[in-house]
Amino acid sequence: MHRIETPRLVLRPLTSKDVDAITHAANDFEVARWLTRMPHPYSKTDAETLVAAGRVHLGRVWGITRDRGFCGLIGKVGAFGYWLGRDHWGHGCATEAGRAVIAVHFDAADAKPLVAGYFEGNHRSRRVLEKLGFRANGESLQENRALGRKLRHFDMICESPPRDAHSPSSW
Repeated sequence: MHRIETPRLVLRPLTSKDVDAITHAANDFEVARWLTRMPHPYSKTDAETLVAAGRVHLGRVWGITRDRGFCGLIGKVGAFGYWLGRDHWGHGCATEAGRAVIAVHFDAADAKPLVAGYFEGNHRSRRVLEKLGFRANGESLQENRALGRKLRHFDMICESPPRDAHSPSSW
């Protein structure tokens, strides 16, 4: 499924029209510091590379939009992950988008568990992942590109959708 609609959001493939919005949102240290692979500073070239990679991972990476504006990114390439521009923090967008992606994922008969995680201190992400049905699955040290060093990372796993996840066909 390339496009997913929820009551408030549209999750859709990234396009070249998203480059400026991605660059603006991702070039915020408070966003980048919580992510493994996001560099800081974040350039327009980084955003163009991200959009190109999104085409390769069609159906596994989505831009999160609300009222046609870009909010962030969500995907399940290697691991489940998401990020939002700081203007969109605290509005439930990550949880709503996550529920939709997880519901679609587990609608597939051959769905495998999803893995995710968060860096120590990222309490917001921990709460979102717990709401989405992820549970603790260990700890690791993972590289944080924005900080240029390895940090304590809490690994999580989701083996089924949360009870309140609904298939997009029911929205």
